[in-house]
Amino acid sequence: MLAIKGLLDPENGPVGLERLVALAHCHLGLDVVYVVELTSAGPSVRAASGDLASFRLTVGANVPEDAPFSRRLVSGELPSLVADVAADVRLADLAITREAGIGSFIGVPLRLSDGTLYGALCGLSHAADPTLSQRDIRFMSMLGELVIPDLDEQRQREQLRADIMRLIENEGVDVAYQPIVDVRGERCFGIEALARFPEPFGAPDVTLAASRTVGLGLELERQVVTQAWKMIPLLAPGQFLALNVSPDALLELAHRANLRDDLPLGQVVVEITEHAVIDCYAELHAELVPLRERGMRIAVDDAGAGYASLRHVLELRPDFIKVDRSLIHGIADDHARRVAVSAFLSLALDIGSLVIGEGVERPVDLAVVRELGLHAVQGFLLAQPTSSPDALSRWIGPAPQVPEPVLLPR
Repeated sequence: MLAIKGLLDPENGPVGLERLVALAHCHLGLDVVYVVELTSAGPSVRAASGDLASFRLTVGANVPEDAPFSRRLVSGELPSLVADVAADVRLADLAITREAGIGSFIGVPLRLSDGTLYGALCGLSHAADPTLSQRDIRFMSMLGELVIPDLDEQRQREQLRADIMRLIENEGVDVAYQPIVDVRGERCFGIEALARFPEPFGAPDVTLAASRTVGLGLELERQVVTQAWKMIPLLAPGQFLALNVSPDALLELAHRANLRDDLPLGQVVVEITEHAVIDCYAELHAELVPLRERGMRIAVDDAGAGYASLRHVLELRPDFIKVDRSLIHGIADDHARRVAVSAFLSLALDIGSLVIGEGVERPVDLAVVRELGLHAVQGFLLAQPTSSPDALSRWIGPAPQVPEPVLLPR
């Protein structure tokens, strides 16, 4: 009972399949306890505790086709408890019963919170076990109910991964572009590429973050970069394309770019968000220095939105510091915001960076950032993001064709 109370303690986190089978194995005294998920490829063992090998079970592998215990259980052909398999005519003569020496079986179906069948929690022993009872079945059923949230999360992650894979394979990523212009609105320095995803995906930052949790972050960012790269031929000489990339993607992108000498790096600005965690600045520097010598520029995005801004600026010495909308919007009415932005201007002057104000939506805010001495601005007041090259024609001009982009690995 103490083990059950510990399992229910919220401080222990989600129950998890591994904890589930370990507890059932310990309590029931069976030779093995395992969870089977019913997949389109057949039953697959997801977690197990005990002597797997003697029952021909392997975590992550499909259950042998001649092992009908879990399949018959969930179909209702087999009861939850068979204390003596040798005495059951449905199971005694099966090849797996003889070869694995199965003497007893207990199991309960596992269902998701919406009632969808997930699989089964099963236990086996080599010897018949007359001590198994309905109480043990109730115990396993209770454990199965405890793990439902974990199963729901697992299924959601699998569905998310499948949806993102389909998005990548179908090249369903779209990109919108927003001009970055001087504070007087007379000259367009470049355009920032902003990822856009179709329904039912959420906001771009949420979708990109979700893709990283299922191991597809590099793939999705690669697709965004590939789509955005198509705009470079439309830029006028001296204009740039700004790309938002995560540190991991930037390392991969930089490594591949260093293997090529035909890329128009002078028209590329890589934006690193203030929120991004950089584990090793030295490693990033090693890849970026040769590219910056060839003309590529760096921007720290969302500066002022959190604690990482200053370190990013000091470590990376960016060409551009993009001050976050949270400091720009309302700056005309807030002395503290003006002081904070002025601090970034002073730092930029010291390290040779240009300062860009993001999220400019009001003429009065534009007037203040112009008065403070920011170099460029970006926001709805000047231009909204668009995916139409025609709509961008007032800001950008033609340029020679360029090589294919550096592709992140498939």
